[in-house]
Amino acid sequence: MREYLQDLAAKKEFTGSALVVRGGEVLVRFAAGEADEEQHIPVRPDTVFRIASVTKQFTSMLVLKLRDRGLLGLNDPVCPYLVPSYIKACPKAWRPITIREILTHTSGIPDIQEFPDFFLKLSQPTTTREIIQRFVHKPLDFKPGTCWKYSNSGYILAGAIIQRVTHKPYGTVLHNEITGPLNLQHTGYSRGNPPDGYAKGYFTLGSPAPPINGSQAFSATGIYSNADDIVRWDRSFGAHLVAPPATVKKAFTPQATCPSNGCLNLPSTAYAFGWLVDRLDGHRLRYHPGLLQGYAASNMYLPDDDIAVVVLSNVQDTDTNGIARHLATMALKSSECIC
Repeated sequence: MREYLQDLAAKKEFTGSALVVRGGEVLVRFAAGEADEEQHIPVRPDTVFRIASVTKQFTSMLVLKLRDRGLLGLNDPVCPYLVPSYIKACPKAWRPITIREILTHTSGIPDIQEFPDFFLKLSQPTTTREIIQRFVHKPLDFKPGTCWKYSNSGYILAGAIIQRVTHKPYGTVLHNEITGPLNLQHTGYSRGNPPDGYAKGYFTLGSPAPPINGSQAFSATGIYSNADDIVRWDRSFGAHLVAPPATVKKAFTPQATCPSNGCLNLPSTAYAFGWLVDRLDGHRLRYHPGLLQGYAASNMYLPDDDIAVVVLSNVQDTDTNGIARHLATMALKSSECIC
C-alpha cells in the first residue's frame, strides 16, 4: 500500500492523506504533498481537510438519532419543520416531500450546486434561510419518490430541520451528538473556515481554488476532519458507539435504487442514509465520495471485515475514489493471507 501511494505521489497524482485500518490495526498511514503551496507547509497524516459530501453521512446520522429520540419521523413531511422559521409558506410541490426523501436524494428538489451562481457565492457568508430561498421556488426535477437524483439542497433542508427540532446550531448538535461522544477532536463544522492549519484547496497542483465559506456548504458539504477521525467514525458503527445496532443497521440499509450507471456514476446499487451501497470482491461496502471546490475525499467502510479506508486530498482533480477502492481491495486480499 505504501509503495502504491508513494508511486502516485511521485507522479504528482496524489496530494493528501490516506489511512487504512483493519480490525484496529493500521495497515498504512500516509501523507504527501503540500497543505499550503504558498507557505510550503507539508501535508501530515493528521492534517485537517474539508471533506465535502462525506458530510452527508454525519447529517444523516444526526437525523436518525433525533428520530430515535422522538423529535421527528423519517416519513414526516418536511414543510411543517420549515415554516415559518426558514420559509413563509411551503410550495405546493413540496408538500408530499418527506425527511426520508431529502436524505436519500429522491425528493426531486433541484441541486443547488448545479445553479450557475453556486460557485460564485461559495466564498460569501450566508444564512440557512438565505440558502433555502435560492431553491424553494424552483420547479421539481421529478415527482417526489419516483426517481433518484443527487441533491445537496435536500441536505441543506436536513440541516435546517436539525436546527429547528433541537433549537441549536448545526455545529453544536454535531458536537453534542457525534464528535464529542466519539472524541473526534479534529472534526467539526464552522460557519467560516476550519481551524488554523487546515489544508488549503487547489483545483490542480499550482492552481489555488477560491476559499469556501462554511455557511454556504452547511450540512451538505461543510464538515472538516482528518483521516484519523473519519476512521474512528467508521469503526464506531461496528462497535455501536455512535448509535444502537438498529439505528446503525438503518443507516446502512438501501433506501433508493441507483440509476443503471450507479449513484454519482460510481459503482453502487443503492443509496442508504449518506452511504452508497456496493460490494467489493463479494464483501459489503458502504462508502461516500466528496468533491467540492479545491477538495476531493472518499470514505470507505467494509462493515463485515472492519476495514476502513479514508483518502483525503486538497487537490480537486485527485481520483480519491479510485485510490480508496484500490487500497480497500488490497486490504481484503491481505486479510485472506492471514493464517
